[in-house]
This record gives sequence, structure tokens and C-alpha cells, in this order.
Amino acid sequence: MTSTKICLTCGRRIEPRKKWTQTWGEIKYCSSRCRERKRTTNYEDQILALLKERGNGKTICPSEVLPLEKKKDKTEMENVRSSARLLVAKGKIVMTQNGSTVDPSTAKGPIRLKLL
Repeated sequence: MTSTKICLTCGRRIEPRKKWTQTWGEIKYCSSRCRERKRTTNYEDQILALLKERGNGKTICPSEVLPLEKKKDKTEMENVRSSARLLVAKGKIVMTQNGSTVDPSTAKGPIRLKLL
């Protein structure tokens, strides 16, 4: 059994559980909520485009991806953060807080995104 997987919806790390030993190959989501939830918008391309535009070594705030009228929408912000976590899992970007790389599955509070 593989040690961890990444949730296809939210991008968080899935730790194996004893009850999943027989079905670990079929596990794709970290929870029933993620299994039922469908992301309405995928922001991965916008994140990468903004980071490339900004340049190497520069960071962006996830809220910069959204237009002004959507920045207060918690659902849309979570979609941006989910897209960022998936990009981290793919090895395309890193997530930082106070200049240090953080684990995207456990990061709370303000984050910055940076190209590798």
C-alpha cells in the first residue's frame, strides 16, 4: 500500500486508514464531502500564467487570481487554494508562508505561491 495520495478535489494529502487496506487502489478523495463536491472552476492555468508573468523568484497571493468581485467569495477562494495545492502536488509551484515552504495540506492563514 502506498504511503499517501493526493485528493483529486481539494489537493490535500490522504493518509491511509486501516479500513482502506483492501480498497486503497480505489481511493481518490479524502472525504465524502470532496467526493460529492465538484470544483466549478479550475484556476491552475491562471495561477501559472500569473506566476510566469511576475517572473522567476517572485510570488503571488492566491487572491490575485480572482477578479475583484469574487475575492470575498469563500467558495471561489477555496477553489483557488485547491488548484494551488494540486499544482504543488504536481511539482510545478511551492506554497510559502513568511518566506518558508509549507505543507499545502496543513497550511492555514495567508499563503504565497511561487514557481519552482
